[in-house]
Amino acid sequence: MADDKTNPGRFSPAGRADGPAARPPAPDAISCRATNPLSLQDNLSKVFLDERQAKATTATRLFRSGEIFAALAKVALPAFFASKRAKFTMWSAGCSSGEEVYSMAMIALNEFARAGRRPVMEAFGTDINPRRIAEARRGAYIRPSKDAFSRNCWLLLERYARVGQHQVAMGGELLASCRFSLFDMRTRPKKHTFFFIVCNHVLQYYDSAGQRHIIENLKAVLNPGGYLYLEGVTEACIAGAGLRKAGTVPNLFAVGPDGREAR
Repeated sequence: MADDKTNPGRFSPAGRADGPAARPPAPDAISCRATNPLSLQDNLSKVFLDERQAKATTATRLFRSGEIFAALAKVALPAFFASKRAKFTMWSAGCSSGEEVYSMAMIALNEFARAGRRPVMEAFGTDINPRRIAEARRGAYIRPSKDAFSRNCWLLLERYARVGQHQVAMGGELLASCRFSLFDMRTRPKKHTFFFIVCNHVLQYYDSAGQRHIIENLKAVLNPGGYLYLEGVTEACIAGAGLRKAGTVPNLFAVGPDGREAR
C-alpha cells in the first residue's frame, strides 16, 4: 500500500477516503448576504475594494467549501477524463486571496495522479481587488490548524505545499499551474475557455439582472460538456439561463438538457 503522503486518495469532504471526519471549522463570523443587491451600474469599490467592507466579502480559507471540491473530483474531472480534451482548465471568478484556486488545483493534481495521467491543467483565479490578487500570486498563508479540515485535505496540503511552523507556502507545481489576474466578471472574458467554472459567494450580492448578465458571461466561456458551480443564485435566474442541475452535488449546473446550449 502506498504511503499516505504520496497517495492521499480520492477527495472526500468528510475525509472518508483515509480517516474519520475532522471537526468542522467554525462558521464565518460575517454573513455573506447583501442587504441591498447591487446592480450592474453600481460602483463596486465600497463593497469589494474598501478594506473595512472587504474583510466581510472576501473572507476565504484553504479547502473552505467541500461541495465545490466534491463537484470537481466526483463530476467535472471524471467527465473531462472521459472526453478527448487535451487540457483541463478551471476558473474561480471572485477568487479573493487565492486559497480556493490552490485547493482546487491540489485536488485536480491528485485526481490526475490517481488516474495515472500526466497533469495537463491550468487553474485561473480572478478578482477586482488588487490586494487580494497580490496575496494570491504570493501563495503563502498563515498555517491552518490540523483540525481545520479533513485528514485527507491535510495530506494534499503536505504533498503539494511547504508546511512550516507558522506558514504554508504553495509548492512549485501549484505555482506553475495557477494563474491570477484582475478582472471584473461583469465583463465577458475573451482569452480562455474552461471546463469547470466556480462563482462562489459573489452572485448573491447582485440583483436578478446582474446575476443573469454574469451567468451569461460565464456560459460564454464554458466548454461544451463543462460545469458551472454557482452559489447564491435565484431559481428564476437558473431557469432563465437554461441551466440544469448536474449530478447530486448542490449548486452544480450544466448548460441545457444534455450539457449543450439550450435552444
